[in-house]
Amino acid sequence: MILLIQNNSLYEADLRAMLQAFFPATHIATATPEEAGTLSTKMFREMDFCLTALFAEKRTRLMVEEKGRIMFSGYCTGDFENRKRFRNKLKLLSYKLLSEYAGRDLPWGSLTGMRPTKIAAEAFHAGLSRDEVVDYYERTYQTSREKAALAAEVALHEKPILSGVNPVRDYCLYVHIPFCPTRCLYCSFAAYSVMDVQTKISAYLGALKEELQYISLLNMGRTLKSIYIGGGTPTALSAEQLETLLSSIEETFDMETVTEYTVEAGRPDSITKEKLRRMKTHGVTRISINPQTMNEETLRIIGRSHTPADIQRAFLEARKAGFDDINMDIIAGLPGENLDSMRYTLNALEKLGPDSLTVHSLAIKRTANLNMQLDDYKDDLKHDVAGMVRMADMRARKWGLEPYYLYRQRNIAGNLENTGYVRPGLDCQYNVLIMEERIDTFAAGAGAISRLVTYDQEKDETVKCTRVENVKNMDVYIERIDEMKERLRNAVDTRDREMLLLNQKK
Repeated sequence: MILLIQNNSLYEADLRAMLQAFFPATHIATATPEEAGTLSTKMFREMDFCLTALFAEKRTRLMVEEKGRIMFSGYCTGDFENRKRFRNKLKLLSYKLLSEYAGRDLPWGSLTGMRPTKIAAEAFHAGLSRDEVVDYYERTYQTSREKAALAAEVALHEKPILSGVNPVRDYCLYVHIPFCPTRCLYCSFAAYSVMDVQTKISAYLGALKEELQYISLLNMGRTLKSIYIGGGTPTALSAEQLETLLSSIEETFDMETVTEYTVEAGRPDSITKEKLRRMKTHGVTRISINPQTMNEETLRIIGRSHTPADIQRAFLEARKAGFDDINMDIIAGLPGENLDSMRYTLNALEKLGPDSLTVHSLAIKRTANLNMQLDDYKDDLKHDVAGMVRMADMRARKWGLEPYYLYRQRNIAGNLENTGYVRPGLDCQYNVLIMEERIDTFAAGAGAISRLVTYDQEKDETVKCTRVENVKNMDVYIERIDEMKERLRNAVDTRDREMLLLNQKK
């Protein structure tokens, strides 16, 4: 256990994030200096170490203490209440101290946020060159040159997609299907076993249709650019249920303006020829078939009820059905895997030839079974995740795929990242647009989160992104569908007033 001692909690989230980046599987407790003073010597000795932050008007001190002995310490000067100026200085100091204590560097340095490419995008917008952007990452955040270059490359790749949409006119649609064949060991989503809720699926699809119709009404006169049906596993629905869903969307929205239409067909054991046929008939242009690994023993460990042969079958059937834009996801750092395991998976995928590849670094999420059973898997999680990610990067590029979007998560293995690679011309616009918060994403379904963008037309930038969350429980969602619609209506009205005031001042 780590003890975080602080006399002010203003930066608790930042300090926690930095601690979790170095020690992702360790519990963090907090205390004020006064509370820490009441702890017994025995309790202090049970702590792995303490990180103490003592904030003062002009100078803040950070200390790393182990068993009552100060190991490393340093100071941050400036007014700590000025968060805009002080935050990065504090994060960088905490990074340096923890790096010295842990005896290792992190690939992203002091950056802990979800979207490290945002910095590069803003720097390019300000006129910096690629080399200047890479230098800025290294100098300001102590990122590795490899990751700084990756962030710059992705930001440059995203530019045509971001400039090709109108934030006032265009929007995306996300539809959430919270059902799966089984629950994966690493999953933290609020998903239901499809076999357990069969009697409720019809009611869920009915409520979903009602919400979709309301979203269409809210966006009259606007242009729907991209549709993404995710989950869960949307293809866990039967062919008839999937037909009901796809028909609802087709009847509700103007499909003529939609430039891409994605369905996550992630679990190969949920894919049939009939489902593929129906998706193709309704204009779906892109699907994901996600093996995560091609090692059969690992699939069993993580709770997947399919085999590598099922993955190959589903992929080839999708090709025969006419799908020429197929994504595949893999995860680096799964229990028991190593560099040879990753090599085996990549060799198998190379024979299939996916059009895009998303490389995830395993994230140990708070509500996942993996986190609950962490003691059982600790010895199986000691692997070279950075080496796996590097290997996947090299192979994806060898196949002619380019990195086009990137994001990070809390408790991600090796403090690394998730990167999408794609064949030129087949970028998933939805992935880029939602990650960079360029246009509105209206989301329907239990647990879905809409993101409404307040956009400054003169500066050509998003100044605010408002999240509107639906309840996660499926039964509650069905019962309170009118409330979900009202939440969205109120958020849209508020955002529209904000944007009107913002752009009237110009």
